[in-house]
Parts: sequence; structure tokens; C-alpha cells
Amino acid sequence: MSRHSGNRLRTAFFVLVGTGASIAHMGCQAAPEEAGPTLIALEVQGLGLVDLPDGCTRVEPSSHALELACELLETTETPAGPVGSVYLELGEPTEGHIELADVSAIDVIREEQRPLFEALPGGEFLGVGGALFYGPFGAARYARGRFQAEDGTTLQRIRLFMVHPMENRLVNLVYDHPPGDNTDTAARVNNHLLVLLEHLRSWEDMPAGEDDSTTDEPATDESTTY
Repeated sequence: MSRHSGNRLRTAFFVLVGTGASIAHMGCQAAPEEAGPTLIALEVQGLGLVDLPDGCTRVEPSSHALELACELLETTETPAGPVGSVYLELGEPTEGHIELADVSAIDVIREEQRPLFEALPGGEFLGVGGALFYGPFGAARYARGRFQAEDGTTLQRIRLFMVHPMENRLVNLVYDHPPGDNTDTAARVNNHLLVLLEHLRSWEDMPAGEDDSTTDEPATDESTTY
């Protein structure tokens, strides 16, 4: 598929599912086919996702380009947790350079994130995490807060953000889930958000699906790039 998309594709995204087969000849029997990674290509955003974290499934239909329902699975360190929702959103383009790796960025992030949380119903800003993470797009940080959902229940929100690989804007992974203790929050960050961070790719770095013939070739417009 062309890396350059026309205006007709600005409101579309699609899913490519790659599969692989492992055949072992044992008499007349063959080993069952093994599914390969799920490749989710978010063409409008210029991004892609290679596979999903354990406990997460894609939500369709959704008002977001990518939304997952994620259940915190039980491990030897943490108990199971209720299902939460993770979705992807893009920040507005900025003229200035965005640098998340500098310690000084924490103060800037705090000032930018606080009103986003406090504008929510019953919104409360809980601060910016001191940890700095790295993924395919470079540095990433997160902020936390609480708010009231439409049904009146309290939800905790984690916003993990990184700089878009091809544009000067933030890519946000927004995770809403029932409040838990610090162990619960750390597990959701480590097991879901950081796995998603590691699996994000720019559109140009997305691996090709095994069978590209199932996807129509779009009309191209060389004046529009992502």
C-alpha cells in the first residue's frame, strides 16, 4: 500500500491481520495453524500497532481510531483487576519543539495537563509521574488524575504521552479504569501502556501483512504526506 494517502482517506483506518502457519509432518498429521501478530494500521494518524498486550481486546465500533478494553490479569505480584478502556488520541500540532526527556519538561507538562483533568466532571489532577520511559518514538511520560463517569462512578485516568514520529505533536494513550492502589496503577502502566508504547510504529515502519491482496490499493495524492 502506498505511504501517501489522498484526502479521501483522512477519516478512515483499517486493520491488517497477518497469520503464519507452522507445519510439522508427523505421519499424515499436521500441526495446527498458529496465528501471527495482529497489525493495526492507523493510516490517518500516521501510526501503526504491532500486536496487543495480554488481557486487551479491540473495541469496535468506537469513536476513537483505536480503543481497547483491557483487563488486568492476575500475576504472582498483582491480583486481577477490572476492565478499563485505553484509547489513542493526538494532541494539537505545535510550532515549538517538544522535548520530554528533560527534567524541566515535568513543570511544563504539569501546567498543560492540570487543566485537562480539572475540566472533567469531578476532575482532580494527581500529578506527573517522575519516571521517564523510552519507546520507538523516543521519550515518554505520564500524568494521572480522577474524574466522574456519566453513570456517576469514579474513574482514574492515566495519560501516557510521547512525541509523534513525523509531526510536532503529542501522541496520547489514555487509560480510564476503576481506581486502585499504587500497585494496581503500576501494573496497568507496565503491563498495558508500556507494552502498547513498545508496539507502536510509524506508518512507514509498519510490517506488511502476509496477504496484501485483500486490501484495495487507494488512489494517491503525492501532495499529501504523513
